[in-house]
Amino acid sequence: MDVTRFGLGVRFDALGTMPDDGVAKQFFEEVFSVLTVTDVKGLHVFGGLCDECRSAGQNIYTIVFMGGSLKDMRNIFNKLDNDAGVNMYLDSSLPYIENNRIEGITGLTYYGKVQGDGRMRGGEAPLFGLVVPKKHGRKRPVGKGIKIMLAPDSFKGNLSSMEIIKRLTVAARRNFPGVKVVPVPIADGGEGTVEALVTACSGTYRRIEATSPNNEKITAVYGVLHGKTAVIEMAQASGLSVSAGRLNPMKATSFGTGELIKRALDEGIKNLIIGLGGSATNDGGMGCARALGVRFLDAEGRELLGAGEDLAKVAEIDMRSVHPRAKDARFTVMCDVDNPLTGEKGATYVYGPQKGADDEQLRLLEEGMCSYGRLLNNLANRDVSSAAGAGAAGGMGAMLMALFNAGLMPGIDAMLEAIDFETLLNRVSLVITGEGMLDCQTARHGKAVAGIMKRCTKRKIPVAIITGAMGRGAEEIYNLGNAGIMTLINAPMSTEQAMEKGTELFDDAADRMFRFIRMGRDVEKLGAPKRPKRSAIF
Repeated sequence: MDVTRFGLGVRFDALGTMPDDGVAKQFFEEVFSVLTVTDVKGLHVFGGLCDECRSAGQNIYTIVFMGGSLKDMRNIFNKLDNDAGVNMYLDSSLPYIENNRIEGITGLTYYGKVQGDGRMRGGEAPLFGLVVPKKHGRKRPVGKGIKIMLAPDSFKGNLSSMEIIKRLTVAARRNFPGVKVVPVPIADGGEGTVEALVTACSGTYRRIEATSPNNEKITAVYGVLHGKTAVIEMAQASGLSVSAGRLNPMKATSFGTGELIKRALDEGIKNLIIGLGGSATNDGGMGCARALGVRFLDAEGRELLGAGEDLAKVAEIDMRSVHPRAKDARFTVMCDVDNPLTGEKGATYVYGPQKGADDEQLRLLEEGMCSYGRLLNNLANRDVSSAAGAGAAGGMGAMLMALFNAGLMPGIDAMLEAIDFETLLNRVSLVITGEGMLDCQTARHGKAVAGIMKRCTKRKIPVAIITGAMGRGAEEIYNLGNAGIMTLINAPMSTEQAMEKGTELFDDAADRMFRFIRMGRDVEKLGAPKRPKRSAIF
């Protein structure tokens, strides 16, 4: 075989995580169907599963085509993008051709060569059972020209936003084979925030040893976006998920979150996004501040460890040894609650019980938080304890505002701003979002679904919402724009049963939702019935 001009390989890495091998094969087959009608005569096409991937149980497909010019290759890529709708799956383009040989790829089957009529013939054998259209040209796939954005929040305790996107993609492709999908994982500051932002912004992870709320060593991660912004979530090092079920708000510390911030500052990063959801602490953020060099002293000048039980003992906050880079850093806090620091709606009484506090502990923590709040107000020279969001994460919001001049934003607003959501909406026909429970809180308190709805309404883009269940007041979301809601529950069942069958219920609901969307599209196509032509006789 004489190949001297150009060769290019395309690796479909994203397909390796698809839950259904049949769907991955479908995507792969779609690419080949495009290649069979290319105008590049003499194009050689190879493809298949590499041996290493197959032995590891991964559905990672590779295609190599060669024999054309650079212009030819660009045309092929454009054809794939426009006709097959696989742009989101083109993970990387790698030169596999060296010295007229295919290097570094095993397990590929020579499939065929494009003939003068534009069709592909020849080859050693069918490619793992794939069927390539025999006729020149293809029927326009359903969904061609439609661009759908998938922007769900996680279903807490069940499905992450990325898992939801994968399952929605499967359902979308099943009903609209030609549709283009824009994956945008969403989080509002809680668990999954780092993953969502790193994925959306093509960022990188940093892994460090940190301190858990129980003062044990754990591994935690933070993300770096564009090399200059760090995204940190409290759930990683100070969350309920890393407390191993041992909740003690009197002893729990947020020190681990401070260690993550410190490492980012040591790296030279000056812009930090802090997600406050899912915390297991009620220490007023003292543990976090201590990791950054802040000292909390009692009336006798002794340094305190900064746990919840120390709130009432703090007499002085010493900032002289604070991390030097923290003074110039910009802190943006993702916060999806508007609770003040103290009072009936404050950090302790609202969130303390879920962190393990009994009635007596609630009383002691609230007394301590009131005293601590006055110190923060004096240090900041303003009333931070009454600010909306000050009570987030056991008082972490108030501490960051008072000591580091942090700006608090609704979690979804900070998320959408960081990923440039408005630009991603360009040429999108439909946005699909969702969350575990849809109720009056969704619209009233600006949760993820509401934040997405508001932006889509401005652009007159309809929104489909998939949710575990609808609670009281869920219909208020309709006041925000053009939306439809699909629930997972399809029969009488308990919450426990629904959680156990979460993935099964989700797949069923996703398929039902896309069937309705397709039906609506078909109805619109039909339009009003045409009037019969009048006979010339009459």
